Amino acid sequence: MTPSDLESKILQMLDGELPADGVEALEAELLQNAESREIYRRLVRLHSSLEIRHESLAAISNAKVAQISTRQRIVNLALGAAAAIALVSVIVLSLKKGPDPPKGPDPPIASFRTSPGSLFTLTHEVADGEEARKGQELAVGSRLSLQEGTVEGAFRSGVRVVVEAPCDLRLLAEDRVALGEGAAWFEVPAEAMGFSVETQQLTVIDLGTAFGIDTLAGEGHEVHVVKGAVEVASRVEGGETRTLQEGEAQRVDALGKLHEISSDADRFTVALVRSEGLVGHWEFEAPLEDITPDSSGNGHSGRLEGRARIVTDQERGNVLSLSGLRSSRDAVDIDSIREIPTLLKHRGATLTAWIKRNMYDSGGHQYGYIVALGASGDIPVMSLGINDDTRFVTGFIEGDAEGDDQVMVVGDTAVEGGVWTHVAITYDRVNNEAITYVNGVAQGSPTDISKVDDGALDWSMGLIGRTPDIFDIDDRFFGGLIDDVHIYDRPLKSNEIRALVR
Repeated sequence: MTPSDLESKILQMLDGELPADGVEALEAELLQNAESREIYRRLVRLHSSLEIRHESLAAISNAKVAQISTRQRIVNLALGAAAAIALVSVIVLSLKKGPDPPKGPDPPIASFRTSPGSLFTLTHEVADGEEARKGQELAVGSRLSLQEGTVEGAFRSGVRVVVEAPCDLRLLAEDRVALGEGAAWFEVPAEAMGFSVETQQLTVIDLGTAFGIDTLAGEGHEVHVVKGAVEVASRVEGGETRTLQEGEAQRVDALGKLHEISSDADRFTVALVRSEGLVGHWEFEAPLEDITPDSSGNGHSGRLEGRARIVTDQERGNVLSLSGLRSSRDAVDIDSIREIPTLLKHRGATLTAWIKRNMYDSGGHQYGYIVALGASGDIPVMSLGINDDTRFVTGFIEGDAEGDDQVMVVGDTAVEGGVWTHVAITYDRVNNEAITYVNGVAQGSPTDISKVDDGALDWSMGLIGRTPDIFDIDDRFFGGLIDDVHIYDRPLKSNEIRALVR
């Protein structure tokens, strides 16, 4: 076979125009002649380069796509005589079998989970013929727009990110993201050093650290370093670049200059509230007659009593409405909560709720109980409520039936009427302290609860909206709206309380 004939047959084969007998003849020539094999390798490299250069301009049929795929395999493997022979065989097989099946999506670079009630949209850049990603997964080109709630993402590199609504996050590469707006927290392990975040004003490059970025700040985007160090560069032409260490924070101005500010890591949510220890969760969204389900999955459905009813609120959707009047005896009975023997005794507990107090409370009661676990005829064993005189978050914890070891826990921020407010109280039996919260902010100093006797902690009833005292001596009923009640059998950390507020 002359060199001219050889080149012609090789090019025909690469274009898919060489008949089967011609392919067999070409294979025999390559087996016998080292010079022919060298010409083959040279033409394969040249042909592949031309294909790649003009690929975007070519109108290629489905059969052609299969041929290009075959040629690419030829380029990758044609490094010796044996490889060349094997590739010719592959071409013959591919001509017989037809096009390769569509390729599925690559493994996700990251996946994410959301806090309850989160609202988001997720879009992907998908090339022609590729399958779209499914579920809560991110690939290069994915864009996550968070309207409500909190999202925690985990990268396969070990990077962890927590973003709060409103937020817009795009994945530019495996180690690079763009933060359009929002507040985001990043933890980067040593093996993922170099991970970078781009905003419209800043580029932040990790040097092995944990840091937060806030693009919602009115005077410029901010970076707060909590651990390790980062390199911060203004994206304005001629802007400044600095390395920030642990405990430092900077804000960029319109001219690209960086200004030192006080570091405030507490403004960032660093984790979602885990489901660990969740005993009950009442959202009041889908009541069945007088039953409101427990969305924790533990089966502690509540029963509406008195004139308690589910109404629609413009801000929060379906919520629980209570009159606060003794004559109505409004409440939600969650007595089945007594079936949780681990609650409080060993670790502690957390009670949380969104509330909207009546503007003008006519109940005349001392305490408006939001959640109360108690014993028949006794004051609560454990509770979350509002003092109607001071409007402070107030709770009780006691051990024995006589109340000799009772402790009252009081906050120091007034909860106004007519405004949705998140309230919480944690009872920590390991450190023997209790803390009240208003809108995710801890109130005052922790209260010592060490005098409460663990051995006597017991209850026989649970209620949302009124005292468990069957005699109603003090008319301790809550008047207003309640939503999203949580009970945990452990004390939540402050960042977990903040995550419930988002």
